[in-house]
Amino acid sequence: MGTLRIGVVDEETDYVTKLCAYLNKYGGGMWGVSAFTDRKVLLRYMTDRKMDMLVVTDANLLEELTERYPQVLYVWLSGEKGKRWRGEENQKIYTVYRYQSARVVKDALRDIVEYMGLLTKTGKQSAVIYSPIGRCGKTMLAVNFVRGDTNGKWLYVGMEDYGGETAGKNGSEDFLYYVKERNEEHVTNIITSCSGIIPSPFSPFDTRLVDREDILWFFKVFENVVEYRGVLFDMGTGVLKDFEALAAFEHVVVPYIKDDLSMEKRKQFEELMTAYESEGLKGKLHYLDMGSEDRQAKLKEILR
Repeated sequence: MGTLRIGVVDEETDYVTKLCAYLNKYGGGMWGVSAFTDRKVLLRYMTDRKMDMLVVTDANLLEELTERYPQVLYVWLSGEKGKRWRGEENQKIYTVYRYQSARVVKDALRDIVEYMGLLTKTGKQSAVIYSPIGRCGKTMLAVNFVRGDTNGKWLYVGMEDYGGETAGKNGSEDFLYYVKERNEEHVTNIITSCSGIIPSPFSPFDTRLVDREDILWFFKVFENVVEYRGVLFDMGTGVLKDFEALAAFEHVVVPYIKDDLSMEKRKQFEELMTAYESEGLKGKLHYLDMGSEDRQAKLKEILR
């Protein structure tokens, strides 16, 4: 379900940008790769966001990074064939020879990712409906889709800023708490007893605590619940801490309406996606015109 976030770090701009472009093009959608040529930029980026893997050519920088961010998986792109990173087995740092074709490097990274079990393999679908435009009808659209789906059961998970009358009901008021606590038993019980709707919590501050890792953990639990074939998150604009959390989903549905203010907000959203270099979102975004009479059918087509 999730898209891995990988950073490739090298001072040679031409090399690192070409390698990242290749990895993104031929990665099969499993990862989103960003290029870094400046140490300070990388460290500043890492203070605000998380990477699943860092691919580094500089041995001294690699040693610094492993001390700062021990939870990240590291790959050393070595300039010497056959040379291994010192203490590699204990530090879980893998070595790939730098001076070979991009295809070989890609295959090596894929092997490492699969060996480490970082890919979430699943037959279920995941989607998020997210809009930079307030009061466009996205919650009603999502709920109606889940309640009217005749091709199989979908689960609705509300993450709106304010849940309205349904907030905190159906015994789900502690759902996000149990997700944060990694309490599989309680999360599973809520999924199986909620009749397909887990409403937004009463407090918007609860939703703002949820990050990408929480969503990926939930997906693993959800995979074992046989009643459902897909999950649809209804995400409010104020709860999203990191745009790249959207890349955890297979489908990102962005509703919009055709008035000047709304179209300007959509434009700003698209510019933010570009600024954040959200490669993991490419191919996943689906814009949906809320003024269209067949919008429900179009959503169903996206999530078929």
